[in-house]
Amino acid sequence: MLKSYLLMASKVYWRRKMFTAINLMCIVLTLAVLLVVTAVMEHSFAPSGVDVNRDRLVHVDSYLKLSKNYLEINGLGFKLIDQYLKPAKHAEKVSALTRAIPVAVYQDNRVEKLSMVFTDEIFWDIYSYRLKEGRFYTREDVDQGRFLIVLNTRIAHKLFGEQAALGKKINVRGYQYEVVGVVDDLLGANGEAKMWAPLTTAPTSSYSKGLEGDFSAVLLAKSSSAVPLLKQEILEQGRNIKEEDPIKWPKTLLFANTRFDRFARGFSSDFRSEDSGAEQVFASIVALMFIFMLLPALNLVNLNLGRMMERSVEIGVRKAFGASRFELVAQFLVENVALSLIACVISLIVTEGFLMWINSTGIVPDLKLSVNAAVFGYGVLMTIIFGIVSGVLPAWRMAKLDPVFALKGNA
Repeated sequence: MLKSYLLMASKVYWRRKMFTAINLMCIVLTLAVLLVVTAVMEHSFAPSGVDVNRDRLVHVDSYLKLSKNYLEINGLGFKLIDQYLKPAKHAEKVSALTRAIPVAVYQDNRVEKLSMVFTDEIFWDIYSYRLKEGRFYTREDVDQGRFLIVLNTRIAHKLFGEQAALGKKINVRGYQYEVVGVVDDLLGANGEAKMWAPLTTAPTSSYSKGLEGDFSAVLLAKSSSAVPLLKQEILEQGRNIKEEDPIKWPKTLLFANTRFDRFARGFSSDFRSEDSGAEQVFASIVALMFIFMLLPALNLVNLNLGRMMERSVEIGVRKAFGASRFELVAQFLVENVALSLIACVISLIVTEGFLMWINSTGIVPDLKLSVNAAVFGYGVLMTIIFGIVSGVLPAWRMAKLDPVFALKGNA
Protein backbone atom coordinates (compact mmCIF):
# COMPACT_ATOMS: atom_id res chain seq x y z
CA MET A 1 0.00 0.00 0.00
CA LEU A 2 2.77 2.44 0.95
CA LYS A 3 4.58 1.66 -2.29
CA SER A 4 1.51 2.51 -4.35
CA TYR A 5 1.02 5.74 -2.37
CA LEU A 6 4.60 6.80 -3.07
CA LEU A 7 4.31 5.89 -6.77
CA MET A 8 1.14 7.95 -7.06
CA ALA A 9 2.78 10.85 -5.20
CA SER A 10 5.73 10.88 -7.62
CA LYS A 11 3.42 11.04 -10.61
CA VAL A 12 1.31 13.82 -9.09
CA TYR A 13 4.31 15.98 -8.20
CA TRP A 14 6.03 15.36 -11.53
CA ARG A 15 2.87 16.39 -13.38
CA ARG A 16 2.64 19.71 -11.49
CA LYS A 17 6.26 20.85 -11.65
CA MET A 18 5.66 24.51 -10.76
CA PHE A 19 3.55 23.62 -7.75
CA THR A 20 6.19 21.11 -6.63
CA ALA A 21 8.99 23.66 -6.98
CA ILE A 22 7.12 26.28 -4.92
CA ASN A 23 6.34 23.71 -2.23
CA LEU A 24 9.94 22.54 -2.10
CA MET A 25 11.35 26.04 -1.90
CA CYS A 26 9.03 26.99 0.96
CA ILE A 27 9.82 23.82 2.94
CA VAL A 28 13.58 24.00 2.30
CA LEU A 29 13.85 27.60 3.52
CA THR A 30 11.84 26.84 6.66
CA LEU A 31 13.75 23.68 7.52
CA ALA A 32 17.15 25.23 6.78
CA VAL A 33 16.53 28.01 9.32
CA LEU A 34 15.31 25.53 11.93
CA LEU A 35 18.26 23.21 11.28
CA VAL A 36 20.77 26.03 11.75
CA VAL A 37 19.14 26.90 15.09
CA THR A 38 19.15 23.21 16.06
CA ALA A 39 22.84 22.84 15.14
CA VAL A 40 23.78 25.86 17.26
CA MET A 41 21.79 24.57 20.24
CA GLU A 42 23.16 21.05 19.87
CA HIS A 43 26.72 22.40 19.74
CA SER A 44 26.08 24.62 22.76
CA PHE A 45 24.32 22.17 25.06
CA ALA A 46 24.91 18.58 23.96
CA PRO A 47 28.05 16.60 24.92
CA SER A 48 30.73 17.28 22.33
CA GLY A 49 34.36 18.27 21.89
CA VAL A 50 36.00 19.19 25.16
CA ASP A 51 32.69 18.80 27.01
CA VAL A 52 32.11 15.10 26.33
CA ASN A 53 30.74 14.84 29.87
CA ARG A 54 28.43 17.84 29.53
CA ASP A 55 25.31 15.79 30.34
CA ARG A 56 26.92 14.98 33.72
CA LEU A 57 28.42 18.36 34.57
CA VAL A 58 27.09 20.70 37.26
CA HIS A 59 28.65 24.16 37.74
CA VAL A 60 28.67 26.24 40.89
CA ASP A 61 29.79 29.79 40.15
CA SER A 62 28.28 31.97 42.87
CA TYR A 63 28.00 32.14 46.63
CA LEU A 64 25.01 34.16 47.83
CA LYS A 65 24.62 35.69 51.28
CA LEU A 66 21.25 37.16 52.20
CA SER A 67 19.86 39.18 55.05
CA LYS A 68 16.53 40.95 55.46
CA ASN A 69 17.60 43.97 53.43
CA TYR A 70 20.80 42.97 51.63
CA LEU A 71 22.06 40.52 49.05
CA GLU A 72 25.71 39.83 48.33
CA ILE A 73 26.95 37.67 45.46
CA ASN A 74 30.56 36.49 45.37
CA GLY A 75 32.71 33.90 43.70
CA LEU A 76 33.61 30.78 45.63
CA GLY A 77 36.59 30.45 47.92
CA PHE A 78 38.70 27.32 47.76
CA LYS A 79 37.80 26.61 51.39
CA LEU A 80 34.10 26.50 50.51
CA ILE A 81 34.72 24.09 47.63
CA ASP A 82 36.95 21.89 49.77
CA GLN A 83 34.59 21.71 52.76
CA TYR A 84 31.12 21.77 51.20
CA LEU A 85 31.36 20.55 47.60
CA LYS A 86 34.14 17.98 47.39
CA PRO A 87 32.38 15.63 49.85
CA ALA A 88 29.25 15.52 47.61
CA LYS A 89 28.17 11.87 47.54
CA HIS A 90 26.54 12.12 44.09
CA ALA A 91 29.70 13.56 42.50
CA GLU A 92 32.40 11.39 40.96
CA LYS A 93 34.90 14.24 40.62
CA VAL A 94 35.00 17.85 41.80
CA SER A 95 37.36 20.45 40.32
CA ALA A 96 38.18 23.96 41.49
CA LEU A 97 39.16 26.59 38.95
CA THR A 98 39.36 30.35 38.71
CA ARG A 99 37.69 32.56 36.15
CA ALA A 100 39.75 33.49 33.08
CA ILE A 101 42.14 36.15 34.39
CA PRO A 102 43.68 38.69 31.94
CA VAL A 103 47.47 38.51 32.11
CA ALA A 104 50.43 40.09 30.35
CA VAL A 105 52.98 37.61 29.01
CA TYR A 106 56.48 38.92 28.33
CA GLN A 107 58.18 37.03 25.53
CA ASP A 108 61.05 38.00 23.20
CA ASN A 109 60.90 41.70 24.13
CA ARG A 110 57.17 41.94 23.45
CA VAL A 111 54.04 41.78 25.54
CA GLU A 112 51.09 39.55 24.71
CA LYS A 113 47.74 40.14 26.44
CA LEU A 114 46.24 36.72 27.09
CA SER A 115 43.99 34.98 29.61
CA MET A 116 44.86 32.37 32.19
CA VAL A 117 42.97 29.95 34.41
CA PHE A 118 44.31 28.40 37.60
CA THR A 119 43.00 24.87 38.17
CA ASP A 120 43.63 21.69 40.08
CA GLU A 121 44.73 18.47 38.38
CA ILE A 122 41.16 17.07 38.36
CA PHE A 123 40.22 19.65 35.72
CA TRP A 124 42.00 17.52 33.11
CA ASP A 125 39.99 14.43 34.09
CA ILE A 126 36.67 16.23 33.65
CA TYR A 127 37.40 18.04 30.37
CA SER A 128 38.74 16.12 27.39
CA TYR A 129 41.43 18.39 26.00
CA ARG A 130 43.63 16.46 23.57
CA LEU A 131 47.36 16.72 24.09
CA LYS A 132 49.44 17.42 21.01
CA GLU A 133 52.65 17.19 22.99
CA GLY A 134 53.81 16.96 26.57
CA ARG A 135 51.57 16.24 29.55
CA PHE A 136 49.10 17.77 31.99
CA TYR A 137 50.25 18.81 35.44
CA THR A 138 49.60 16.24 38.16
CA ARG A 139 48.48 16.15 41.80
CA GLU A 140 52.11 16.25 42.87
CA ASP A 141 52.77 19.31 40.69
CA VAL A 142 49.80 21.10 42.27
CA ASP A 143 50.75 20.11 45.82
CA GLN A 144 54.33 21.27 45.28
CA GLY A 145 53.23 24.56 43.72
CA ARG A 146 55.35 24.03 40.61
CA PHE A 147 55.22 26.83 38.05
CA LEU A 148 54.04 24.78 35.09
CA ILE A 149 51.69 25.81 32.32
CA VAL A 150 49.62 24.21 29.56
CA LEU A 151 48.94 26.19 26.37
CA ASN A 152 46.63 25.66 23.47
CA THR A 153 48.07 25.40 19.97
CA ARG A 154 47.13 28.93 18.91
CA ILE A 155 48.84 30.57 21.88
CA ALA A 156 51.88 28.29 21.56
CA HIS A 157 52.26 29.40 17.95
CA LYS A 158 51.77 33.07 18.89
CA LEU A 159 54.47 32.92 21.56
CA PHE A 160 57.01 30.61 19.92
CA GLY A 161 56.20 30.56 16.21
CA GLU A 162 57.28 27.34 14.51
CA GLN A 163 59.54 26.37 17.41
CA ALA A 164 58.51 23.61 19.79
CA ALA A 165 56.90 25.13 22.88
CA LEU A 166 57.56 22.17 25.18
CA GLY A 167 60.09 22.98 27.88
CA LYS A 168 60.20 26.70 27.07
CA LYS A 169 59.77 29.34 29.79
CA ILE A 170 57.35 32.26 29.70
CA ASN A 171 57.12 35.23 32.05
CA VAL A 172 53.63 35.74 33.50
CA ARG A 173 53.24 38.49 36.10
CA GLY A 174 56.90 38.27 36.97
CA TYR A 175 56.89 34.46 37.42
CA GLN A 176 58.67 32.04 35.12
CA TYR A 177 56.35 29.23 34.00
CA GLU A 178 57.61 26.16 32.16
CA VAL A 179 55.46 24.84 29.29
CA VAL A 180 54.73 21.17 29.99
CA GLY A 181 51.86 20.59 27.56
CA VAL A 182 50.19 21.86 24.39
CA VAL A 183 46.57 20.98 23.61
CA ASP A 184 44.38 21.24 20.52
CA ASP A 185 42.36 24.39 19.86
CA LEU A 186 38.98 23.19 21.02
CA LEU A 187 36.09 25.32 22.21
CA GLY A 188 34.48 24.16 25.47
CA ALA A 189 32.89 25.47 28.61
CA ASN A 190 36.23 26.91 29.60
CA GLY A 191 37.69 27.00 26.12
CA GLU A 192 38.09 30.78 26.19
CA ALA A 193 41.08 30.29 28.54
CA LYS A 194 44.19 29.68 26.47
CA MET A 195 46.59 28.94 29.32
CA TRP A 196 46.17 26.80 32.43
CA ALA A 197 48.38 26.61 35.52
CA PRO A 198 48.21 24.92 38.96
CA LEU A 199 46.03 26.87 41.37
CA THR A 200 48.83 26.80 43.94
CA THR A 201 50.76 29.23 41.72
CA ALA A 202 47.97 31.83 41.89
CA PRO A 203 49.13 35.41 42.64
CA THR A 204 47.86 35.32 46.22
CA SER A 205 48.83 32.67 48.75
CA SER A 206 45.61 33.21 50.73
CA TYR A 207 43.42 31.58 48.08
CA SER A 208 42.60 28.59 50.33
CA LYS A 209 41.52 30.45 53.47
CA GLY A 210 38.14 32.03 52.69
CA LEU A 211 34.61 31.07 51.76
CA GLU A 212 34.64 33.79 49.09
CA GLY A 213 37.11 34.16 46.25
CA ASP A 214 37.73 33.98 42.52
CA PHE A 215 36.98 30.28 42.17
CA SER A 216 34.12 28.30 40.70
CA ALA A 217 33.53 24.57 40.93
CA VAL A 218 32.60 22.00 38.34
CA LEU A 219 31.22 18.68 39.55
CA LEU A 220 31.00 15.50 37.49
CA ALA A 221 27.92 13.52 38.51
CA LYS A 222 28.22 9.76 38.75
CA SER A 223 25.72 9.48 35.89
CA SER A 224 23.43 11.74 33.89
CA SER A 225 20.48 10.46 35.92
CA ALA A 226 22.27 11.56 39.10
CA VAL A 227 22.46 15.22 38.00
CA PRO A 228 19.14 16.26 39.66
CA LEU A 229 20.23 14.54 42.88
CA LEU A 230 23.59 16.29 42.78
CA LYS A 231 21.95 19.67 42.19
CA GLN A 232 19.64 19.13 45.15
CA GLU A 233 22.55 18.06 47.32
CA ILE A 234 24.46 21.24 46.44
CA LEU A 235 21.43 23.39 47.27
CA GLU A 236 21.16 21.72 50.67
CA GLN A 237 24.88 22.19 51.30
CA GLY A 238 24.52 25.87 50.41
CA ARG A 239 21.95 26.35 53.15
CA ASN A 240 24.26 24.70 55.70
CA ILE A 241 27.31 26.91 55.15
CA LYS A 242 28.60 28.28 58.43
CA GLU A 243 29.07 31.97 57.68
CA GLU A 244 31.62 33.87 59.76
CA ASP A 245 28.95 36.41 60.72
CA PRO A 246 25.67 34.41 60.85
CA ILE A 247 23.80 37.26 62.51
CA LYS A 248 24.49 39.62 59.61
CA TRP A 249 24.03 36.91 57.00
CA PRO A 250 21.45 34.41 58.30
CA LYS A 251 20.87 32.78 54.90
CA THR A 252 23.34 31.38 52.37
CA LEU A 253 22.77 29.82 48.95
CA LEU A 254 24.72 27.92 46.32
CA PHE A 255 23.23 27.59 42.85
CA ALA A 256 23.95 24.38 40.96
CA ASN A 257 23.63 24.83 37.20
CA THR A 258 23.97 22.65 34.17
CA ARG A 259 25.04 24.32 30.95
CA PHE A 260 21.42 24.95 29.99
CA ASP A 261 20.58 26.19 33.49
CA ARG A 262 23.27 28.85 33.08
CA PHE A 263 21.69 29.90 29.81
CA ALA A 264 18.18 29.95 31.28
CA ARG A 265 19.18 32.07 34.27
CA GLY A 266 20.04 34.85 31.84
CA PHE A 267 16.29 35.30 31.29
CA SER A 268 15.46 35.40 35.00
CA SER A 269 15.14 38.62 36.96
CA ASP A 270 15.25 36.87 40.35
CA PHE A 271 18.85 36.08 41.30
CA ARG A 272 17.69 34.37 44.47
CA SER A 273 15.48 31.78 42.81
CA GLU A 274 16.66 28.20 43.19
CA ASP A 275 14.78 27.28 40.03
CA SER A 276 16.77 28.30 36.96
CA GLY A 277 13.65 28.29 34.78
CA ALA A 278 15.30 25.88 32.32
CA GLU A 279 12.08 23.96 31.64
CA GLN A 280 10.16 27.14 30.84
CA VAL A 281 12.95 28.45 28.59
CA PHE A 282 13.17 25.13 26.74
CA ALA A 283 9.39 25.05 26.29
CA SER A 284 9.50 28.63 24.95
CA ILE A 285 12.22 27.74 22.43
CA VAL A 286 10.26 24.73 21.20
CA ALA A 287 7.09 26.83 20.98
CA LEU A 288 8.86 29.56 18.98
CA MET A 289 10.30 26.99 16.59
CA PHE A 290 6.87 25.43 16.16
CA ILE A 291 5.28 28.83 15.48
CA PHE A 292 8.01 29.58 12.94
CA MET A 293 7.22 26.26 11.30
CA LEU A 294 3.48 26.82 11.53
CA LEU A 295 3.39 30.07 9.50
CA PRO A 296 4.69 28.58 6.22
CA ALA A 297 2.76 25.37 6.96
CA LEU A 298 -0.49 27.34 7.00
CA ASN A 299 0.41 28.89 3.64
CA LEU A 300 1.02 25.42 2.25
CA VAL A 301 -2.39 24.31 3.51
CA ASN A 302 -4.05 26.51 0.88
CA LEU A 303 -1.70 25.27 -1.85
CA ASN A 304 -2.32 21.64 -0.89
CA LEU A 305 -6.06 22.21 -0.75
CA GLY A 306 -6.05 23.67 -4.26
CA ARG A 307 -3.99 20.75 -5.54
CA MET A 308 -6.30 18.18 -3.96
CA MET A 309 -9.46 19.87 -5.26
CA GLU A 310 -8.19 19.27 -8.77
CA ARG A 311 -8.15 15.56 -7.91
CA SER A 312 -11.78 15.43 -6.77
CA VAL A 313 -12.72 13.01 -9.58
CA GLU A 314 -9.92 10.65 -8.50
CA ILE A 315 -11.19 10.88 -4.92
CA GLY A 316 -14.75 10.14 -6.05
CA VAL A 317 -13.64 7.06 -7.99
CA ARG A 318 -11.65 5.72 -5.04
CA LYS A 319 -14.54 6.28 -2.65
CA ALA A 320 -16.94 4.64 -5.07
CA PHE A 321 -14.73 1.53 -5.08
CA GLY A 322 -14.77 1.38 -1.29
CA ALA A 323 -11.80 3.46 -0.16
CA SER A 324 -12.31 4.55 3.43
CA ARG A 325 -11.82 8.07 4.75
CA PHE A 326 -8.80 6.87 6.70
CA GLU A 327 -7.18 5.41 3.60
CA LEU A 328 -7.62 8.66 1.66
CA VAL A 329 -6.21 10.75 4.52
CA ALA A 330 -3.26 8.35 4.80
CA GLN A 331 -2.62 8.62 1.06
CA PHE A 332 -2.57 12.42 1.04
CA LEU A 333 -0.41 12.59 4.17
CA VAL A 334 2.10 10.13 2.69
CA GLU A 335 2.29 12.29 -0.43
CA ASN A 336 2.86 15.44 1.64
CA VAL A 337 5.41 13.86 3.99
CA ALA A 338 7.27 12.34 1.03
CA LEU A 339 7.66 15.78 -0.56
CA SER A 340 8.73 17.19 2.79
CA LEU A 341 11.40 14.49 3.16
CA ILE A 342 12.80 15.38 -0.26
CA ALA A 343 12.93 18.98 0.92
CA CYS A 344 14.60 17.78 4.11
CA VAL A 345 17.47 16.21 2.15
CA ILE A 346 17.96 19.46 0.22
CA SER A 347 17.77 21.56 3.38
CA LEU A 348 20.36 19.34 5.14
CA ILE A 349 22.77 19.92 2.25
CA VAL A 350 22.05 23.67 2.29
CA THR A 351 22.47 23.80 6.07
CA GLU A 352 25.78 21.93 6.01
CA GLY A 353 27.10 24.33 3.38
CA PHE A 354 25.98 27.35 5.41
CA LEU A 355 27.53 25.96 8.61
CA MET A 356 30.82 25.29 6.82
CA TRP A 357 30.81 28.89 5.65
CA ILE A 358 30.11 30.15 9.19
CA ASN A 359 33.00 28.05 10.52
CA SER A 360 35.37 29.36 7.85
CA THR A 361 34.58 33.03 8.56
CA GLY A 362 36.01 32.80 12.08
CA ILE A 363 33.19 34.94 13.51
CA VAL A 364 33.35 32.72 16.60
CA PRO A 365 36.91 31.39 17.17
CA ASP A 366 37.25 27.59 17.22
CA LEU A 367 33.57 27.16 16.27
CA LYS A 368 32.88 23.86 14.53
CA LEU A 369 29.20 23.54 13.65
CA SER A 370 28.02 20.64 11.53
CA VAL A 371 25.02 18.50 10.65
CA ASN A 372 25.76 15.52 12.89
CA ALA A 373 23.54 12.53 13.70
CA ALA A 374 21.56 14.44 16.34
CA VAL A 375 20.83 17.38 14.01
CA PHE A 376 19.90 14.93 11.25
CA GLY A 377 17.48 13.15 13.57
CA TYR A 378 15.86 16.38 14.73
CA GLY A 379 15.65 17.50 11.11
CA VAL A 380 13.75 14.37 10.08
CA LEU A 381 11.43 14.74 13.08
CA MET A 382 10.68 18.39 12.23
CA THR A 383 10.11 17.41 8.61
CA ILE A 384 7.53 14.78 9.48
CA ILE A 385 5.75 17.22 11.82
CA PHE A 386 5.81 19.87 9.10
CA GLY A 387 4.43 17.45 6.52
CA ILE A 388 1.60 16.34 8.80
CA VAL A 389 0.68 19.85 9.95
CA SER A 390 0.57 21.24 6.41
CA GLY A 391 -1.29 18.23 4.97
CA VAL A 392 -3.72 16.92 7.55
CA LEU A 393 -6.41 19.60 7.16
CA PRO A 394 -6.64 19.46 3.34
CA ALA A 395 -6.47 15.66 3.45
CA TRP A 396 -9.28 15.41 5.98
CA ARG A 397 -11.45 17.89 4.09
CA MET A 398 -11.05 16.10 0.77
CA ALA A 399 -11.59 12.67 2.36
CA LYS A 400 -15.02 13.88 3.56
CA LEU A 401 -16.22 14.65 -0.01
CA ASP A 402 -19.40 12.97 -1.09
CA PRO A 403 -18.43 10.61 -3.94
CA VAL A 404 -21.35 11.77 -6.17
CA PHE A 405 -20.27 15.41 -6.01
CA ALA A 406 -16.60 14.42 -6.28
CA LEU A 407 -17.23 12.45 -9.49
CA LYS A 408 -18.89 15.51 -10.94
CA GLY A 409 -15.78 17.54 -10.11
CA ASN A 410 -17.59 19.58 -7.46
CA ALA A 411 -15.30 19.93 -4.47
